[in-house]
Amino acid sequence: MPKNTSKPKAIKFKLPEEETPKGKVILPFNGKIVESLEITFSFSSFDRTHELFNLGGNEKDGTVGGQWFLRLLDCLKSVGGKKLEELKKKPYCLHPVKWETANTKCPTNSKQAEYWQFRLDKSHGRIIGILVDAVFYVVWLDPYHNLTDSEGYGGIQKFPAPKVK
Repeated sequence: MPKNTSKPKAIKFKLPEEETPKGKVILPFNGKIVESLEITFSFSSFDRTHELFNLGGNEKDGTVGGQWFLRLLDCLKSVGGKKLEELKKKPYCLHPVKWETANTKCPTNSKQAEYWQFRLDKSHGRIIGILVDAVFYVVWLDPYHNLTDSEGYGGIQKFPAPKVK
Protein backbone atom coordinates (compact mmCIF):
# COMPACT_ATOMS: atom_id res chain seq x y z
CA MET A 1 0.00 0.00 0.00
CA PRO A 2 1.39 3.44 -0.87
CA LYS A 3 2.15 5.79 2.00
CA ASN A 4 0.26 9.06 2.24
CA THR A 5 2.94 11.70 1.73
CA SER A 6 0.68 14.73 1.73
CA LYS A 7 0.92 17.07 4.71
CA PRO A 8 -2.10 17.44 6.93
CA LYS A 9 -4.04 20.60 6.27
CA ALA A 10 -3.17 23.35 8.79
CA ILE A 11 -6.03 24.53 10.90
CA LYS A 12 -5.96 28.29 11.35
CA PHE A 13 -7.14 29.73 14.63
CA LYS A 14 -6.51 32.81 16.69
CA LEU A 15 -5.91 32.82 20.41
CA PRO A 16 -8.52 34.83 22.28
CA GLU A 17 -7.43 38.32 23.28
CA GLU A 18 -8.81 40.18 26.24
CA GLU A 19 -9.89 43.68 25.42
CA THR A 20 -8.63 46.36 27.75
CA PRO A 21 -11.56 48.45 29.00
CA LYS A 22 -11.44 52.07 27.82
CA GLY A 23 -9.43 54.33 30.16
CA LYS A 24 -7.48 51.44 31.65
CA VAL A 25 -3.97 50.12 31.14
CA ILE A 26 -2.63 46.62 31.67
CA LEU A 27 0.75 46.64 33.41
CA PRO A 28 3.53 44.41 32.14
CA PHE A 29 4.68 41.38 34.14
CA ASN A 30 1.70 40.93 36.43
CA GLY A 31 -1.07 41.79 33.98
CA LYS A 32 -2.93 43.90 36.56
CA ILE A 33 -5.52 46.22 35.06
CA VAL A 34 -5.06 49.78 36.31
CA GLU A 35 -7.68 52.48 36.03
CA SER A 36 -6.44 55.91 35.06
CA LEU A 37 -7.66 57.50 38.30
CA GLU A 38 -5.88 55.07 40.61
CA ILE A 39 -3.06 56.64 42.60
CA THR A 40 0.53 56.29 41.46
CA PHE A 41 3.73 57.65 42.98
CA SER A 42 6.61 59.78 41.82
CA PHE A 43 9.81 60.47 43.76
CA SER A 44 10.92 63.26 41.40
CA SER A 45 10.25 65.84 44.18
CA PHE A 46 11.71 63.75 47.02
CA ASP A 47 13.86 65.68 49.52
CA ARG A 48 15.81 64.13 52.39
CA THR A 49 17.87 67.23 53.18
CA HIS A 50 15.34 68.73 55.63
CA GLU A 51 16.45 68.27 59.25
CA LEU A 52 13.08 66.78 60.26
CA PHE A 53 12.78 64.38 57.31
CA ASN A 54 16.34 63.22 56.51
CA LEU A 55 15.65 59.55 57.42
CA GLY A 56 18.36 59.52 60.07
CA GLY A 57 17.82 57.35 63.12
CA ASN A 58 19.12 55.11 65.89
CA GLU A 59 20.14 52.14 63.78
CA LYS A 60 23.81 51.15 63.58
CA ASP A 61 24.09 52.69 60.12
CA GLY A 62 22.51 55.96 61.33
CA THR A 63 19.22 55.44 59.48
CA VAL A 64 15.63 55.00 60.54
CA GLY A 65 16.14 51.28 59.86
CA GLY A 66 15.35 48.54 57.41
CA GLN A 67 12.10 47.47 59.10
CA TRP A 68 10.69 50.95 58.59
CA PHE A 69 11.59 50.88 54.90
CA LEU A 70 9.88 47.51 54.54
CA ARG A 71 6.73 49.03 56.07
CA LEU A 72 7.05 51.96 53.65
CA LEU A 73 7.28 49.67 50.63
CA ASP A 74 4.36 47.55 51.84
CA CYS A 75 2.32 50.72 52.32
CA LEU A 76 3.17 52.10 48.87
CA LYS A 77 2.22 48.78 47.31
CA SER A 78 -1.12 48.64 49.14
CA VAL A 79 -1.94 52.30 48.40
CA GLY A 80 -0.91 52.13 44.75
CA GLY A 81 -3.94 51.35 42.65
CA LYS A 82 -6.49 52.65 45.15
CA LYS A 83 -8.79 55.52 44.34
CA LEU A 84 -8.28 58.81 46.19
CA GLU A 85 -11.60 58.53 48.04
CA GLU A 86 -10.46 55.21 49.51
CA LEU A 87 -7.27 56.84 50.84
CA LYS A 88 -9.19 59.48 52.77
CA LYS A 89 -10.49 56.73 55.05
CA LYS A 90 -8.67 54.68 57.70
CA PRO A 91 -6.00 53.43 57.89
CA TYR A 92 -4.41 55.99 55.52
CA CYS A 93 -6.38 59.17 56.36
CA LEU A 94 -5.20 61.20 53.35
CA HIS A 95 -5.71 64.94 54.01
CA PRO A 96 -4.16 68.32 53.22
CA VAL A 97 -1.28 69.57 55.39
CA LYS A 98 -2.28 72.39 57.75
CA TRP A 99 0.85 74.53 57.72
CA GLU A 100 -0.44 76.72 60.56
CA THR A 101 -0.10 73.76 62.97
CA ALA A 102 3.00 72.19 61.39
CA ASN A 103 6.46 72.15 62.98
CA THR A 104 7.98 73.49 59.77
CA LYS A 105 7.03 75.79 56.92
CA CYS A 106 5.91 74.87 53.43
CA PRO A 107 8.98 73.99 51.33
CA THR A 108 10.84 77.12 50.21
CA ASN A 109 10.43 78.29 46.64
CA SER A 110 7.32 76.17 46.37
CA LYS A 111 4.51 77.49 44.25
CA GLN A 112 2.46 74.42 45.12
CA ALA A 113 -0.70 75.60 46.84
CA GLU A 114 -1.53 72.40 48.66
CA TYR A 115 0.49 69.58 50.17
CA TRP A 116 -1.05 66.30 51.31
CA GLN A 117 -0.13 63.62 53.82
CA PHE A 118 -1.19 60.08 54.62
CA ARG A 119 -0.18 57.46 57.16
CA LEU A 120 1.93 54.38 56.63
CA ASP A 121 -0.15 52.87 59.40
CA LYS A 122 -1.25 53.99 62.85
CA SER A 123 2.18 54.52 64.40
CA HIS A 124 4.90 54.31 61.76
CA GLY A 125 4.89 57.74 60.20
CA ARG A 126 3.58 59.71 57.29
CA ILE A 127 4.25 60.38 53.65
CA ILE A 128 4.00 64.06 52.67
CA GLY A 129 3.76 65.31 49.13
CA ILE A 130 1.96 66.99 46.29
CA LEU A 131 -1.13 65.49 44.69
CA VAL A 132 -1.68 66.22 41.01
CA ASP A 133 -4.56 64.34 39.43
CA ALA A 134 -3.89 60.84 40.74
CA VAL A 135 -0.10 61.13 41.02
CA PHE A 136 1.31 61.58 44.52
CA TYR A 137 4.70 63.30 44.31
CA VAL A 138 6.54 62.25 47.47
CA VAL A 139 8.38 65.22 49.03
CA TRP A 140 9.11 64.07 52.59
CA LEU A 141 9.02 60.79 54.49
CA ASP A 142 8.19 61.35 58.17
CA PRO A 143 8.88 58.19 60.23
CA TYR A 144 8.83 60.13 63.55
CA HIS A 145 5.64 62.20 63.10
CA ASN A 146 7.73 65.38 63.02
CA LEU A 147 5.43 67.34 60.70
CA THR A 148 2.87 68.03 63.42
CA ASP A 149 2.78 67.28 67.12
CA SER A 150 0.77 64.14 67.59
CA GLU A 151 -0.28 62.85 70.98
CA GLY A 152 1.82 59.91 72.10
CA TYR A 153 4.84 60.51 69.85
CA GLY A 154 7.00 62.62 72.20
CA GLY A 155 7.55 65.68 70.04
CA ILE A 156 10.15 66.38 67.39
CA GLN A 157 12.95 63.84 66.97
CA LYS A 158 16.05 65.01 65.09
CA PHE A 159 18.89 62.84 63.87
CA PRO A 160 21.98 63.59 61.79
CA ALA A 161 21.46 62.91 58.10
CA PRO A 162 22.75 59.42 57.29
CA LYS A 163 25.66 59.10 54.89
CA VAL A 164 25.32 56.95 51.80
CA LYS A 165 28.36 54.72 51.48
